[in-house]
Amino acid sequence: MPLDKIKYTDKKHILIVGKSEKERKDYVDDIIATTDKVVYRFERNLNDFDEYIEQVRNLFPFIPYNWNEQNPKKWTLNQIWDFHLDWTDDTFNILIILEEFDKIEDNWKTEIIRDYFTTTYDQEKARKSHLNFQLILTLPEENQLIKNVVSEFGKDVNEKRSEEQIIHGKLEVINLESE
Repeated sequence: MPLDKIKYTDKKHILIVGKSEKERKDYVDDIIATTDKVVYRFERNLNDFDEYIEQVRNLFPFIPYNWNEQNPKKWTLNQIWDFHLDWTDDTFNILIILEEFDKIEDNWKTEIIRDYFTTTYDQEKARKSHLNFQLILTLPEENQLIKNVVSEFGKDVNEKRSEEQIIHGKLEVINLESE
């Protein structure tokens, strides 16, 4: 992959589609090889929200070490998700990678991706000049994911851009079939 392409994609979230799982993984590996960001790479082919949250719990530093000793009512899956989003909002120079994310149920897939985009949209309001985090997502094909995220995205009432313009402004879709 040309270095200028990698640096260009450093400014947006990335959705990589097309070709084989191995070729998508190799493309992500090329990006990682040139990044100066801290990389949080989820296991590939997660199947459901519980697996996703378990990966969040294992990968990210905000969960207490004594998780299993704590009162289960104290830390719910929703709290972990909220802590994760708060952490990404306040953490700089990180790269989150979700590979082969197509096996998760569509409603959770949409919700997870929508929440990432909402977090970066909210960061715009604070007039921050850079992304706090970058998301790289790989799928065999786009399969209406962007359309689903757009339809669930909530924008401010004073926002002049459409939901679609906001999402497309934040996302670079790379189709390896046309590279």
